[in-house]
Amino acid sequence: MNQSQGNSFTYLHRLAEVTLTEPVIVIQGLPGMGLIGKIAASFLIENYHAIEIARFFSSFFPPVVQIDSKSGLGRLARVEIYAITDTTPNLIILTGDAQPHDIGIIQVLNSILDYLVEQKAHTVICLGGLRVHEDGPDIAGFGYTEKIRDWLTEHDISLLKGGEVTGAVGVLSALAAERNLESYGLLGKLTLAGTDPIASKNLLQKIDELYSIGFDLEKMDKTIDDALQKNERIEHLAREVLEQNNEEDERGPGYYI
Repeated sequence: MNQSQGNSFTYLHRLAEVTLTEPVIVIQGLPGMGLIGKIAASFLIENYHAIEIARFFSSFFPPVVQIDSKSGLGRLARVEIYAITDTTPNLIILTGDAQPHDIGIIQVLNSILDYLVEQKAHTVICLGGLRVHEDGPDIAGFGYTEKIRDWLTEHDISLLKGGEVTGAVGVLSALAAERNLESYGLLGKLTLAGTDPIASKNLLQKIDELYSIGFDLEKMDKTIDDALQKNERIEHLAREVLEQNNEEDERGPGYYI
């Protein structure tokens, strides 16, 4: 499918056909704050025999070719869709290299949603990050119907109280709700300076709890340990810079002739 509007286009490349058992749950994990959704999606793809079934290319993605560090091969920025049939319920994982530009995000995600509906998607869960105070909830959620709102509350998920949800987490979940799919967003609290697999694991644990899937998340602990060490180095460098700036302030301004 090649959908063109003026100088823009969105192209679907079908890679494989799979038979999914309904109800099918979609987990969206595009790059965003702390790469929380991306890390969660990548973990599921790598550990649950995911089959790549489709790719989306669009003129609304960044015009870049990324070179893989291991293979040395290039790839055009894209969204990838995977199917996991080894879990109950069956899952579709939506991830990729980048989110669409704001001007085309609705067009691109609506095209992707057409494909997801074709694959019998029943529920769409969009994962993202959330900056809150230290005592804020580890997970916050939002939905579009009273039924979903109450269901999230029953499962001890704090609800967003106002504000805005930007990017694919908000747009895809909203478009899915407009098509009467069960749709909601789950946001993990950022606790690290860089990527945050701790938040990713928290979100996957909550999804596992909601649907009794039986995720084995112990393999994420190595990624978390690496992120903690990196975060410690970042904080150490930040302290050194702060101390250096304080010393320069105490010496007063320098004058050069």
